[in-house]
Amino acid sequence: MSTHRAVEVHPDLASVVGQEESRDQHLMRDQGRDFLILLTGGASKGTDIDSYEQRLTNFKRSYLQLQQSWQKGGRRQSDSAFGAAIVPYLQSFNRILRDEIHTPAPHLCIQNVATAQVYILVSTIGSITRNEQVIKEAFRFFGLLTESEDEDFINDVAFADSFISLVRAASAIANAPAFYAKTELAESLFAVAAQLRQQPEIPPAWFRPSIDTEEFRSPSASIPAPMSQEFPLIYMLLECVHCEGEVGDFARTGLLYILESTGRSPKLEKWIIESELATMMASGLGALYSQLSSKVVMSHPEGSEPPVLAFSEVIHPSHARDAEPIFSPILQANLATFLSYLAFWQDILERCPSADVKATFLDHFDFLFLRPLLYPSLVESSDIDSGSSVAVMTYLRCILENVTNTGIVCLVLHYMLGSSGEQQRDTKPTRPTTLARRRKSQTLIMNHAERPDDSSPDLLTLTDILQGYLTSRNPQTVTASLRLLATILRLWHDIITTKLFRVQVACATDERRSLDIHEQQLDVLYSMAEDILDDEGLEGFYTSHLQDAQVKVETHACCAHKFNPPDTESFEAYFPPENGESMQQRIIIPEDPLFACLLSLLEEFLVNDIETNLSLSENLAALASCGETRLEGWLLGPRSGNPHPLKSEDKAKSAARLMADAQASQDHPSTVSPILTRLRNLTGRVNKLRQDIQDFDIYLAERRHIFRVGEEINEALAGAPIRRSQDSGEDQRTKPREQVAIGSISERLKASGDVSRASSPRGRRESNIEQHQAPAKSLVGRLNHLRLSPSPSPSKTLERPYSPSPLRRSSTSSRTSSGLPSPRGPPDMLRRKIGLKVKSGRRRHLWESTDSEASSICSDRTKNEVELDEETKEISLSHLLTNIIILQEFILELAAIIQIRSSLFGEVTLD
Repeated sequence: MSTHRAVEVHPDLASVVGQEESRDQHLMRDQGRDFLILLTGGASKGTDIDSYEQRLTNFKRSYLQLQQSWQKGGRRQSDSAFGAAIVPYLQSFNRILRDEIHTPAPHLCIQNVATAQVYILVSTIGSITRNEQVIKEAFRFFGLLTESEDEDFINDVAFADSFISLVRAASAIANAPAFYAKTELAESLFAVAAQLRQQPEIPPAWFRPSIDTEEFRSPSASIPAPMSQEFPLIYMLLECVHCEGEVGDFARTGLLYILESTGRSPKLEKWIIESELATMMASGLGALYSQLSSKVVMSHPEGSEPPVLAFSEVIHPSHARDAEPIFSPILQANLATFLSYLAFWQDILERCPSADVKATFLDHFDFLFLRPLLYPSLVESSDIDSGSSVAVMTYLRCILENVTNTGIVCLVLHYMLGSSGEQQRDTKPTRPTTLARRRKSQTLIMNHAERPDDSSPDLLTLTDILQGYLTSRNPQTVTASLRLLATILRLWHDIITTKLFRVQVACATDERRSLDIHEQQLDVLYSMAEDILDDEGLEGFYTSHLQDAQVKVETHACCAHKFNPPDTESFEAYFPPENGESMQQRIIIPEDPLFACLLSLLEEFLVNDIETNLSLSENLAALASCGETRLEGWLLGPRSGNPHPLKSEDKAKSAARLMADAQASQDHPSTVSPILTRLRNLTGRVNKLRQDIQDFDIYLAERRHIFRVGEEINEALAGAPIRRSQDSGEDQRTKPREQVAIGSISERLKASGDVSRASSPRGRRESNIEQHQAPAKSLVGRLNHLRLSPSPSPSKTLERPYSPSPLRRSSTSSRTSSGLPSPRGPPDMLRRKIGLKVKSGRRRHLWESTDSEASSICSDRTKNEVELDEETKEISLSHLLTNIIILQEFILELAAIIQIRSSLFGEVTLD
C-alpha cells in the first residue's frame, strides 16, 4: 500500500521540479538578453520602451503642473507656504531623473530637460521663493544634471547662468541661523568644479575674462566686481572654504580642482594671478588667526591632571581673567579651524602645477599674514600680562608642527630669524604670467613699505625672543618656549642650522673617536644613572631607549637625507644655501647665549617644573640626534686624547673612579663637557639628598615602581605592545596628517581621560593621533618610550648589534628596588617641603669670547660668568622624586643616542 502511494507521488514531484527548472531557464535567458542589450545601449523589450515613454509622460506632466502653479502664484511666489507647495513637484523631478540615470539609454527625460531648458524655471523658482526646502531640491536637480553624461550641460551658457543665479540667491540667505542647505550648496559647487577639471579648457560658459591675456590689469582698476563676474564660481567656492565639516571639504576640494587647471590654461593662470583670490585667502587666514585667544594658560581641568603631574606639585599659575585655558572647547575649535585653513594653503602649493601661481600665494602669505600679523604678535607678546607669550608660542609651534610645505616654513623661519637678504627666486621674466606676478609682488612690497613698521627681525629675532622667555620666572612661558624650540630642532633644523645657535664648521679631516674613549664616555653616563637608582630593570629601560633613539635619529630633519631619497622640490629651490655652502657637520659653541639658557635650566633640573624638564630633555635629545651636529664640545669631550687604561676584570671600578676623578679635578678632556658637568653636579646633589633624607632610596624605588605598574596596566589594556620602530625610515614632517586640527597639539595628550600618556615618568604614548598629525617625538612628555616592564632576557639582549652595555655588569653597591622595606617616615612625608638652593635672579650668563678655538669647544670652564646670589626654593618630596626619575631616564636617553650615532654614522673607530 505504501509502495503504491509512493509510486503515485513521484510523478507529481517530477512534474513540479521540471516546471521550476523550465521557469528558471527562461528567466536566465531573459536576464542574459537584457544584459546584452544593456551593454549595447538599446532598449530591452517592448515593455521597457513603454516604461521609458511612461516616465517621460510623467515628467512632462509634473513640469506642466509646476509651470501652472508658478504662474498662478503671482504675489504669493515669495511666501513660505507657496514654496512648500512647490516642493513635491521638484521632488518628483529628482526622483524621475535619478531613476533614469540608473537605467540604460535612451534617457528621454534628460533630453527633454535640455530641450525645454527646465533648469531656467527651477533656478527662477529657487531664487524668488528663497525657501530652504525648495533650494535643497533645486540644488539636487542641478547636481543630477551636472553628473549626467548624455547632454553637455557643463558647456551650456543658459545652464551656467541659471546655476550661478541659484547659488547667489542661496548665498544671500546662507548665513541665516535657520538655513541648513549649505551642504547641498557646497556639494553642487564641487560637482561643477569636478566636471570643469575634466575639460581641456575651462568652458566660456563659466570663465569669461574681459581682457586680453597679453595685457596686464592695472592695480587701480575696479577689480572685485568685474572679476567676480568673469569667474563667479571661484568666488562662490571661496566663501565656503573656511567652513567646517562637509561644507568646507567640498569647497576646498572644488577650488583645488580649478587651480589644477592652471597647468593647461595660460589664460586662467594669468587671471588667478591678477585676481584677488590670493589676497582674500591671506586675509581670511589672518582673520582666523585673530579669532584665537590672545592669552592662554596651560592648566588642566580640576581633578584631571595626568598622574605624572599629580605626583608632583601642580601649581596653578595666576593669570588674567581673559586668559583662555588650553583645553577650552572654544579655543580648541578655533585653533582647529585655523590649522585646517592653513593646511588648505599648503595643499594649494603642493597641487597647483603653476609655479607663478604658487609664488603669488607665497608672496601674499608673506606680506599679508607673516609680516603684518604673525611676527608682530610674537614681538608684542609679553610675559608680564601672563598669557600672551604662552599663546603666541603655542600657536607658532602648532603651525610648524602641522605645516609640511617647505616653502611656507622657510618663509616663516627665515624671516623671524632675520635671514640676511631677500629671497631672489626669479630671473628675468619671459612669460606674461611671470611678468604679471612680478608686478603684483612689487605692489605688495610697496604697500608694505608704506605702513609704519615698528617691529623688524633686524632688531629682534626669534632667537632673541626665545632667550628672553627662557629666562622668565613664569614656568609656563619657559615651557611654551622650550616646546617651540624643540619643534624647530626636530622638524626644521636642516633649514636653520646656523640661525639658532652659534656654530663653527667642523673639519672634515678630524679623526673619529677611539673605542676606548667612546666606552669611557658611555661609562660616565651609565655610572650616573646607576648612582641615582640602581634598579634591577635598568637594563630593560636602556634597551627601550636604544630602540627609540634609533627612530629619533633616523627621523630627525637633518638625518632624513641620509636614509631617504631627497624630495624633488627641496627648500633650496626657495632658499639656496648662503655663500654656496652645502650642509655639513657643525660644532655648537658652548658660549652661545641660547645654549647657555638651556644649560642654566639644566642646572636647576631638580627644582624645575615637571613639564619644563620634559621639554628641556626633548630639546637636548633633539639636538643630540642631529646628524649634522657633532657632539664634541657641548655633550661630549674631544675625540682625541689618552684614555685611562681599563682592565676588563675591573671595568666597573674604573668607570666609577673615572667619574669621581673627573668630577673632582675635571682633568680628563674626553669626559668633560658643559652637559656632562651639570649632570655630574645633579647626580652629586641626589647623593647629598640621599644622605639627608631618611629612606630616600625606598621613596625613590616606590616612585619608580608606581610608573612601572602604570605602564604594565596600560599595555595590558591596550592588548598589544606599543609600536616603536615601524616608522623609523620615514621623515616625520612628511607623514600624512589626516586630521590637522587640534589633535596634533602637544597638550591634547595631557587632556583628561588620557591615562596612558602619564603612566610613565615622561608620560607619552604613541597613538593614532600622534602618528597622523604630529610626530610622537615632538610632544611634551616625550618619555613614554620608557618601558617600565621587566627587563628582557639576556639571550635576547645579547643579540643586539650594539656594543655591550656596562649596565650588565654586577655592582657591589647594587640597591635593587625589590625587597626594600616600607619607609619609616610619616604618612604625609611626600607632601613635606624640601629646601634646595638655587640662583636668585634669573640665570643670565655673560660669556667672554676666547681667541682659542679649541678652548671654546673642548673646555667647559666659562669666562666671566655672572655671579648670582643663592636662594632656597622649597618643593615637595613627591615633586623631587619625579624629577629625579626623569633625570635618570634623560641620562639613559643621551647614552642611547650616543651609542646609536656611533653605529649609524661611524663616529667610532676600532683602531
